[in-house]
Amino acid sequence: MSTLSLFDEPSDDQRTATRELPMYDSQRSEIRGLFGRLGLTTAREQFALVEELIGVRLSAVTDLNREDAQRLLSLLRSRVHTSPRSTTGNSWSDRDEDTWIDKL
Repeated sequence: MSTLSLFDEPSDDQRTATRELPMYDSQRSEIRGLFGRLGLTTAREQFALVEELIGVRLSAVTDLNREDAQRLLSLLRSRVHTSPRSTTGNSWSDRDEDTWIDKL
């Protein structure tokens, strides 16, 4: 009888299966939002940043798998957090935190 451990290395078949899963819709949606916050509106700009951040060259959005999407999300969040904020001159629009209305 063999005991399986959560910390055992996955087999090559398991790794391949995980890497081939397409990203979740929620990941795609968040990535789109983060690109918007960074002001990247064209596919060319977005694909270039993906390649810069995680080293994956995309020919289509569907090329991004779940694992790579998660790595990209982490790095995009960091980039958004550290990027200089532009101000609109409107204190309501430029606020840093959500209000109770935003949280509804």
